[in-house]
Amino acid sequence: MTATASPHAAPPPFADLAPQNLFSLAGQVVLITGAAGGIGGALARGFAAAGAKLIACDLQPRMHELAAQWRADGMDVESMVFDVTQEDDIANAYAQVAQRHGRLDVLVNNAGIIVRKPFLELQRQEWQKVMDTDLTACFLMAQHAARMMVAQGSGRIIHLSSIMNHVARPNLVPYVVAKGGVSALTRAMAADLGGTGVTVNALAPGYTHTEFSQAKDPEFNAFVSGWTPARRWGQPEDLCGAALLLASGAGAYINGQTLYVDGGFLAVTR
Repeated sequence: MTATASPHAAPPPFADLAPQNLFSLAGQVVLITGAAGGIGGALARGFAAAGAKLIACDLQPRMHELAAQWRADGMDVESMVFDVTQEDDIANAYAQVAQRHGRLDVLVNNAGIIVRKPFLELQRQEWQKVMDTDLTACFLMAQHAARMMVAQGSGRIIHLSSIMNHVARPNLVPYVVAKGGVSALTRAMAADLGGTGVTVNALAPGYTHTEFSQAKDPEFNAFVSGWTPARRWGQPEDLCGAALLLASGAGAYINGQTLYVDGGFLAVTR
């Protein structure tokens, strides 16, 4: 006779450490900015695969069309179109989140721009535009999110930094400074939010094949592929595992850190 499991049987040992539980985002509300771009879209798909309820945000109206496609693919996603550099837009977006969901579990600050221009030719408005989008917007979005998260006693904030917070290349002054600021903001926020149940971390991608990258330049493409120990450019999907680590219970004791996902680019020299 085959034994029948008791309905009151104890769960299997170490069930809380099973990957499907440890990395699960089932039922959690996740807001991602810049979600219409390559990295933002990949992160949205990764979070959806982990069970998250997504709020995909972007400045581009095509965000609505993209979200409709994702829903057709089975993702639990809604979309918002607003400007992360405008605090009134941000406040309105969070008011909608509170009204529809009553909570926010994860914020991913992914929206960003880049200006490639020699330092001596850089205009102040170009500098300011990058600062407003890549750094100040992270502060504003995170402050609004943190107020909700502190009130509910838990939350994860993930900023998108870059290997350019650690090194530099010519013609990228505002971007390098902004990404350095993002990593500093990450540490400072973790300190201020200590004991609240909210963690703050940053992801720092290496050279990743996106609409911003110079992967189409044959010479630069060859340089990156030859220098990086992984011997290739990163793909947006390469960030999903690290993002899930920081967003889920698996990363509960990771706080104030910048996690590099660069194929080993920063580990080597000549």
